[in-house]
Amino acid sequence: MADQDRTSPLAWTNVAAALRRRHLRLTPQRRAVVAALGEFQGHVTAAQLVERCLQKDPEFVPSTVYRTLDVLEDLGLISHIHDADGHEAFQPAEESPHVHLICRVCGATQEISGDELGDFIGLLHRRHGFDVDLSHLAIFGRCVRCGTP
Repeated sequence: MADQDRTSPLAWTNVAAALRRRHLRLTPQRRAVVAALGEFQGHVTAAQLVERCLQKDPEFVPSTVYRTLDVLEDLGLISHIHDADGHEAFQPAEESPHVHLICRVCGATQEISGDELGDFIGLLHRRHGFDVDLSHLAIFGRCVRCGTP
């Protein structure tokens, strides 16, 4: 398990501690989902996680993935976005927030630092008293390869 701690962005001890604070346990099923999350780089869909968990344990109950993702997101350990097709994709929560630029034509996704939107975020706060949550922000449009309409 120590090797997984080093490679997984969701360290076992952090997940277990976060669950305990909410009076929840790191069950073998949740552990399997967390391990599967750690095997992917970047974004992963719930369907990909279900597939990975079923590969390792054909008796695995797919609904466990969805329930565990909800718990992990509620704990602030993961976040999700919606891709160009409207599907949810999950990733480990990061300390430095970023925004996803998603091309509606080809589906390409690019991440930019939340700092790049500083002026816009400041404007929203000044004019509307609105604090932006960058953990769930995706901006749709067209990438340079697909051109303008």
